[in-house]
Amino acid sequence: MAKKITFSPAMIDALCEGSLADPMTPGLAIEALKSGKKRWRYRRQVARQKVVATIFGGVFPAQSMAEAREWARELNTQTEAGIDPRAVQRAEKARNAMTVAKAHGLYMIAVHEGRSSRAKRINKPRTIKDKMDVYNHDIGPALGNRNIYEVTERDLIKLVEAKGKTAKVRANRLAAELKVIFGWAASLRGLEVGLETDPSKRLGDLRFPEKARTRKLSHLELEWFLQALVEEERDFQRGMLLCLLSAARISEMARARSDEIVNGVWIIPSARAKNSFEHRIALGPWGRALMQTNHDWVFPALKIDGPRNNSVWYKCRDRVLARMEKLAGHPIGCSRACTILSRLALDSSIASLSMLPSLRVSKSGSAHTLSDTASPRIYWKMASIFESSRRCSGMRTSRPPLSTPRSQLEPCARSSVRWTS
Repeated sequence: MAKKITFSPAMIDALCEGSLADPMTPGLAIEALKSGKKRWRYRRQVARQKVVATIFGGVFPAQSMAEAREWARELNTQTEAGIDPRAVQRAEKARNAMTVAKAHGLYMIAVHEGRSSRAKRINKPRTIKDKMDVYNHDIGPALGNRNIYEVTERDLIKLVEAKGKTAKVRANRLAAELKVIFGWAASLRGLEVGLETDPSKRLGDLRFPEKARTRKLSHLELEWFLQALVEEERDFQRGMLLCLLSAARISEMARARSDEIVNGVWIIPSARAKNSFEHRIALGPWGRALMQTNHDWVFPALKIDGPRNNSVWYKCRDRVLARMEKLAGHPIGCSRACTILSRLALDSSIASLSMLPSLRVSKSGSAHTLSDTASPRIYWKMASIFESSRRCSGMRTSRPPLSTPRSQLEPCARSSVRWTS
């Protein structure tokens, strides 16, 4: 009669070499290591596959026999169902390592490749920068190290509400960015993350009310702007005046090409427009004069073949704003300097001066179009202020004056103001 082999802690203690299988649990065995320690091992073929899964457990007696059997039974459930337990472990490890920071890195790769939205459109550099700013300032510090699968709706609500106490508009931007990040991670486009549910789905209900921008330049502030612009280089004078007249963004003005001007209309291509729609701005006499150039670029760089960098224009804007505040003797009172100096709608600046009733402004999307039939008295008024400021500053120049007698500017059809450089 064969002797019955029992599997007990005493037999495990007596094991000096080799391995000992557990007759009660398929695939489970204890093996003796050269170091003298005994380690649990699971080895079994996966059902319906020619794959043998080998997984090592803990060391005996730290992992007891009962604990090892329970561990092996869970693995047997998977192997008998045709699931490789090693693949399950790899997926669980990847899941535990999927922090919000790592998921955001995958999301930004999708953004650069145009896979982040249903539109499948590659975002512009400015949009990408704005996304990174929101993450670095608000999302990363609070959630970056959290496991993304453990982030709840309550966590996101607290984050947005806390931001809303100090900056409501910024809180809206934060909520919008959280929605696109977690929405992507929970969609088929974000299978690298594989978020089962989207905790940001209802964040849109938290939107804080935003006031429309009603900031307008007064007649006096417009004079301060023109006086502050006098000390700038000629190209900077041209560019900032063009922004004021056309309501174009600094980025749109700085990279303007001479071939974009067709029959007195400045056509900003969709690739350079923030909303990806082509903008058409009908230029008056002064606008056409400001954009006259012999180069491919309206505002060419001094040392390289290309346009001036956007940063030099923003520095110019800041210098002009500082001079305006010095002339005023107090802060201008605008939270964003570019609102005054580079994105003024014509009806809130020039038209507010009540210079002419014939000024027609039409808005299509975010493009502002000034009718080419506008009276040249706008030019006369603004140019005369600018010219007076330049003379008062003591600037010496051989260039002809910017202002022209009113009689020579009427009517518009005969106006031919030329900016020489």
